[in-house]
Amino acid sequence: MLLEIAGSFLAVVAFCFILNTPRRHILFAGLTGAAGWALYLVLETRDMDAGAATFISGCLASLCAQLLARFLRTPVTVFVIPGILPLVPGAGMYHIVDSILRSDGLASYYATQTLVAAGMIAMSIIVMDGLFRLLFKKKGEAYVDCR
Repeated sequence: MLLEIAGSFLAVVAFCFILNTPRRHILFAGLTGAAGWALYLVLETRDMDAGAATFISGCLASLCAQLLARFLRTPVTVFVIPGILPLVPGAGMYHIVDSILRSDGLASYYATQTLVAAGMIAMSIIVMDGLFRLLFKKKGEAYVDCR
C-alpha cells in the first residue's frame, strides 16, 4: 500500500512537469494526488463501491487543492488537475478496448465502470468547488438569478 502511494506521488510529480506546474507547487500537487490515492486504497480495502470510493477520494483531492490554492494564492487548477491523476480510470479504458478486440462481451461492463469513475471525479470537483464558493463568498458579491 505504501509503495502504491509513493508511486502515485511520483506519477503526479512527473505529470506536473508535463503540465509546466510552477516548481514551488510541484511538491504540494504530488501530496494532493498521494492523499487522494491513499484514501481510495483505504476505502477499497473496506469493500466500498468503486464509484463511492472514487467520489470520496476525489473530494479529498479537491479539498486539498482548494485549501492549497487559497493558502499559496494560486489558481485551484494548479493542484486539482494533477491531484486527480491517480484516480483517472486508465485501466478501465484499456479493458474496454481489450474486451472489444477479444469480443468477450464485457465491453459494456467496463465502459459503465469507467464512465462512473470519470463522472464521480467530475462530480467531486464540482461539489467541493461549490462548497468553497458558498463558504468563502466575498463581501458584496451577489449571486445573479438568471431566470
